[in-house]
Amino acid sequence: MATDLQTALDHAGGSAQHREGESVKSFVASLATAIVVFVLEFLAFLLLKGKLPRIYQPRTYLVPDRERTEPSPPGLFQWVGPVFRTSNSEFIQKCGLDAYFFLRYLRMLLKIFVPLACVVLPTLLPLNKAGGKDRTFKNGTEGSGQWNVTGLDQLAWGNVAPNHTSRYWGHLVMALIVIIYVCAVFFDELKGYIRLRQSYMTSPQHRLRASATTVLVTAIPRDWLSVEALDKLFDVFPGGVRNIWINRNYDDLNEKVKQRNALALKLEEAQTSLIVKCKKAQLKREKNERKAKGIDSQVDGQSKKEEERKASQLAMDSGISSGNPHQAQTLDQILKRDRSSKSNGEPRRNVLDPAKGAAGMVGQGVGKLGKSVVGITKKLVGVDGAPPNAIESETVSDAVSADASSTPDGTSVAGDLSHHTSTHDTESVEGTTAPPTESVDSPTGPAEAPNRTDTSSTAPKRLFWKSRVSSRSRESGNLEVDEYPLTGPDEPAGQVEKDKIEKRRTRKEGEKDEGQEYPLVYNLDFDAEDLGPPEWKKYLREKDRETMRLPIFGLSWMPSLWLIGKKVDTIDHCRKEVARLNLEIEVDQQNPEKFPLMSSAFIQFNHQVAAHMACQAVSHHVPKQMEPRVVEISPDDVIWDNMSISWWERYLRTFGILTVVCGMVVGWAFPVAFTGLLSQLSYLESAFPWLGWIDRMPSWFLSAIQGILPALFLAILMALLPLILRFLSRTQGLHTGMAIELMVQNYYFAFLFVQLFLVVAISSSFSTIIDNVTDVTSWPQLLAQNIPISSNYFFSYMVLQAMSVSAGALLQIFNLVSWFILAPWLDTTGRKKWARTTNLNQMQWGTFFPVYTTLASIGLIYCVVSPLILIFNVVSFGLFWFVYRYNTLYVTKFRFDTGGLLFPRGINQLFTGLYVMELCLIGLFFLVRDEEGKVACKGQGICMIVALVLTAGYQILLNEAFGPLIRYLPITLEEDAVRRDEEFERAQRVRLGLPIDDGADDEDDRHDKIELSNLSPGGRLHKFRQTDLPSPGHSSWATRSPRSPRFSRRSSYFGANTDGSAPTLKRLQEKMAHDAEVQGPPGEIKTRALFAGIHDELEDLTPDERDQLVQRAFQHDALRARRPVIWIPRDDLGVSDDEIYRTQGFSKHIWISNEYQALDGKARPIFSRSPPDFSEVDLIQL
Repeated sequence: MATDLQTALDHAGGSAQHREGESVKSFVASLATAIVVFVLEFLAFLLLKGKLPRIYQPRTYLVPDRERTEPSPPGLFQWVGPVFRTSNSEFIQKCGLDAYFFLRYLRMLLKIFVPLACVVLPTLLPLNKAGGKDRTFKNGTEGSGQWNVTGLDQLAWGNVAPNHTSRYWGHLVMALIVIIYVCAVFFDELKGYIRLRQSYMTSPQHRLRASATTVLVTAIPRDWLSVEALDKLFDVFPGGVRNIWINRNYDDLNEKVKQRNALALKLEEAQTSLIVKCKKAQLKREKNERKAKGIDSQVDGQSKKEEERKASQLAMDSGISSGNPHQAQTLDQILKRDRSSKSNGEPRRNVLDPAKGAAGMVGQGVGKLGKSVVGITKKLVGVDGAPPNAIESETVSDAVSADASSTPDGTSVAGDLSHHTSTHDTESVEGTTAPPTESVDSPTGPAEAPNRTDTSSTAPKRLFWKSRVSSRSRESGNLEVDEYPLTGPDEPAGQVEKDKIEKRRTRKEGEKDEGQEYPLVYNLDFDAEDLGPPEWKKYLREKDRETMRLPIFGLSWMPSLWLIGKKVDTIDHCRKEVARLNLEIEVDQQNPEKFPLMSSAFIQFNHQVAAHMACQAVSHHVPKQMEPRVVEISPDDVIWDNMSISWWERYLRTFGILTVVCGMVVGWAFPVAFTGLLSQLSYLESAFPWLGWIDRMPSWFLSAIQGILPALFLAILMALLPLILRFLSRTQGLHTGMAIELMVQNYYFAFLFVQLFLVVAISSSFSTIIDNVTDVTSWPQLLAQNIPISSNYFFSYMVLQAMSVSAGALLQIFNLVSWFILAPWLDTTGRKKWARTTNLNQMQWGTFFPVYTTLASIGLIYCVVSPLILIFNVVSFGLFWFVYRYNTLYVTKFRFDTGGLLFPRGINQLFTGLYVMELCLIGLFFLVRDEEGKVACKGQGICMIVALVLTAGYQILLNEAFGPLIRYLPITLEEDAVRRDEEFERAQRVRLGLPIDDGADDEDDRHDKIELSNLSPGGRLHKFRQTDLPSPGHSSWATRSPRSPRFSRRSSYFGANTDGSAPTLKRLQEKMAHDAEVQGPPGEIKTRALFAGIHDELEDLTPDERDQLVQRAFQHDALRARRPVIWIPRDDLGVSDDEIYRTQGFSKHIWISNEYQALDGKARPIFSRSPPDFSEVDLIQL
């Protein structure tokens, strides 16, 4: 059996060799097929492009202003012009360096293959064809046998006759020209890459980012794991340290956040499904009633139009909300909240997330839950952000959204509470009031249920949370409106329990029981029937509600299986869990000190050059301590789970992952071969007698299996591979997503080169490579014997790649399928529809670069052996360049960027093509025989051996020369960078109409210059009195920049605070800006409004405002996690409002809202704005 299996697998190997001697007619047929597919897809793109802007031009309106591309002009071919005319600087600004250098990589390949095609083709094609072997007789006589070189092989290496072996000197010359020219191009491109990358990295816009001056330091010894120790250690670099963040291990908190988010989505889906089912039931009921009454179709159509109009109106209305913690969602809210808190002298730890401040009040009474750091006023503000009419506080009105939500019945409680004086500090959660000794920062809670009446006279024994009244209630005689606090019902069990319950009656709301870490977050005695029958029961039965299975054995990490595990109501269970996790997460976020420290930290410097110096300096006297150090890290790209990995653990992981990847690179051929065997069922039937039942299957069924299953299985295998490689790279211990992409680039190229080229082109069986891999001397002969006869396969492969892939990338086939087939089926909630609308395609460079590197390597390998491939290389890379330039400008979004680091790595991988070409030519030259059967090309072979050695030496020298400059910046650039910073700041002030204040000379500088000029009137410093402009020749960046306000010695959070009332560039710009959103086509205005007014330009913020954003940027994701909203659609039946009402009564710690979402006439969710928990701060690239 093992022998039969090995034979079968060997039968599937070396598929490219089956194309040896392919005729010209056969190749033209495959070429014609590829061209027809290309033309059809291209025509479809031309017809759909103007009608589907979301598919073909989303970057013109679905991204922030800074990244937007001007819409292409209408017409069939007018869009071509902007693709070519867009300048490099504009392209880099909108798409980033990675996108630019990928296109430059394709352009470099054209720069290589176009001149080579012009030189090599006219030289080698005649040498190979004229007087070649073709079908002539060997030695010119019939008895000596006949050559059999046919088709396209007549233009390749193997067609040179033995009596013309001297022609191979021409092949040697062309090979040397190829090597020298390609190496020269690599040098020139790397030089251009260094120059452009340095210019970009030192640009004022980039230097404003925190990632430009922040270094990640890992493997920090315990003795140095403190802010004071790290500050003393790294303060030696120019400008000193600005901020230090020591990382903590928040794995437990992170698990809670993930669990909370998953349950919130499930709750949102279940609530939406309930509302949709009710609406469909009502529509069905009305349809039957109209049918029974005999109402004609015209009237029915008018009623449907009226329903659509009402649904659109509901989607445009603000709706109602409950449990809103008033987290900072906009940039203006964040900045004003922090200034307010600082002006009151409050701690600076609650800079961005008011939910943390809310959770921090647990233990002081339930009344404190929901408080935030929005405002400084002690006056009462309205429910869910609606300020009372009697209050006119600029701080509150600016910090809280203008779209205030109503209470569930559409009324506001502000009017009822507006008479409350500022002498009583008032709690705004659920409308309850707090003790007069407490202070209120801002509203955080939802509206209290309306029309709540006093039931104390009828209840035999009122529970303590229903009997307590606030100071306002005692004055007015009204009962306390908070009826559903964070404590559970009493369950007496013995005298001890009775004592505990009696003691519990005297506690404030929200205080936790003895021995418990968290208080109860929902009313255990809550009965929905107390609020009356729910609205959904008018249309559905109890069994129509969605249910779910709990994880087996009651363990959260176990899966939930069908028919196994406890069956519960989805809405009820998720409400409890979401409420519990919300409070636990917020309490944990407020107490980060209880989590253990990790051996890593982020250190922000005042100068960019200091960060790069810190990365290259030796920081610790013990090997592998305080390394690796990484600069240019985006805060949102950090892999927090890998921050605590020690250096030795990282080494072990790397060794293990490399072993696994090497095994995959070789072993992946076996499952791929299995997919190939599925197309040869007849062979399997003859090879394995026990598969004789295959012959009894219908012929049409066999044909379908052989045609569909191989392609399907191969597609699944190739789709799984990138996921596996990324998982392995993450497990390896890399710190950022971009580092993972760089590692995947290496792994994926190795995989593609082996599987796409070596296995396909070289091995006639899978045992061939294994048998020869240990014998290095056999490699040239192995390559020489197999590569030339596989060239025709790669001709067809290149053509198919060029035509089908490029046209398919233009047509966006996957997006069309996603929008018109998958979306109606999968997008059942408003959030899912919003996500599909706003989430653009993301480029995963780690698996994108290697595809074209492999194609280019194949082109280099065959450029001398079979030069006809150069034509297909030129066509392929030309089409790819045009298509991907369009897609990067108009379709694809780029969230993170490596700064172009994939480009030099791709160039280094291209050397693989040169090495294989040289090895192949070495073997081919030594295999050439003259008419006497002797080796005829020893000299050429020796020359190629020398060329191989020189190429390896050249690559080593090239990397030694450019290696330090590829990632880090030299000190010599800082002087010019500081000068450009000052010019940029002056230009910004001129653009915004502000007085020019170059900031070069503060009062101390001017005083020093006056004193020095008095001492030395004829000295050089006397010239400074003639102008205020700085001169690089007279003061260096190291002495000048730290004194500038832009380069303060410490962050404002470590020193004096700035005046928060001063006008900022950001707010002046917003006052001057013209809203361009309404200028788009009418059909796109609603979609454009999703990003209307969102500005993410760091250059328009003051240094202090940037500090406020950065303070939380480098904290753990779990520490920055915000409470999610359960976003459900509003309906005209009142089911949605009723669900919010009941959720509010159940717990105050569930944020549920139907703002700006509704059901259309067909009971489908529609939305007019982003979800309430969407934060524009997430769009800012720090």
